[in-house]
Amino acid sequence: RPMPMTYRDAVQYVLARDGVFLNHGREHDTFIMPWGTKIRIPRHRGDLSPGVENDIKKRADGLRR
Repeated sequence: RPMPMTYRDAVQYVLARDGVFLNHGREHDTFIMPWGTKIRIPRHRGDLSPGVENDIKKRADGLRR
């Protein structure tokens, strides 16, 4: 299994797929993809859970809209 994704990794993943920063929430940052899907990335230290990581990847890759 590859290294777990951190907040910074998730942001780079979304931005590399043409995601655009939307706003800072209290505990999450929100990004939006060109087709309208919003992605909330939890802003905390350490690794994201596997479920959150998979959800971010699916949304950023357009598999879940």
